[in-house]
Amino acid sequence: MRVSFRRIATAGLLATGLAAALAPALAPPALAEPGSGGAAGSAYGLTLSGPLDIAPIPAVSSGSEQVEKALLREKSTKLVRAEVLDVKAAASRARSKVARLSVPSADLLASAVAAKCDDGRGSAHLLNARIAGREIDASPAPNTRIPVKIEGVGDATLTLNKQRRMPDGRTNVTAMELTLPLTEPTTLRVASATCGKKAPGKKRPAAPAPTPVKRDLPVTG
Repeated sequence: MRVSFRRIATAGLLATGLAAALAPALAPPALAEPGSGGAAGSAYGLTLSGPLDIAPIPAVSSGSEQVEKALLREKSTKLVRAEVLDVKAAASRARSKVARLSVPSADLLASAVAAKCDDGRGSAHLLNARIAGREIDASPAPNTRIPVKIEGVGDATLTLNKQRRMPDGRTNVTAMELTLPLTEPTTLRVASATCGKKAPGKKRPAAPAPTPVKRDLPVTG
């Protein structure tokens, strides 16, 4: 019975990944109504905006029990490659993890990129991440910005552990946001999670944003 269950689970995961990969445009899901205390969580693996848009994939949201989606491989564009995109969301927490990320035009690689949000507190973690041959901190401070000059591409900006307060009062954390100066400005966001209590009635006042940490990373070659 245990072997059969594993086979069924594996088949289900493959079907989920295939369905997501074949969808022409996958819009973010409508946020589920909070089931308790106005809390709601949501997460997605990656999204791309620019000349070629990729809607957030895979994406989940929940205001009650945990929901989860997985995508085995993202290869709809040559700009970015990623494998095993896994996202989870519940009323008060959200998780997103992307494995084996590659952005050839920026010489960006990472074994894993992860973001999590618990009760309105966000964090990010990177494993074996490098850009243009330079190592990236595994646990970057909130809103760490790294300007990167890439030969043949121009001035790019990599923002790590990007945190912001949403208009509805919840906290969003995006583990990695890369902006490239291609034919049109192109922004890639990887591993994003949102959680916290939604403000009743009207918007909450925005909380002061953490002070960005800037680092110059000139790259040639």
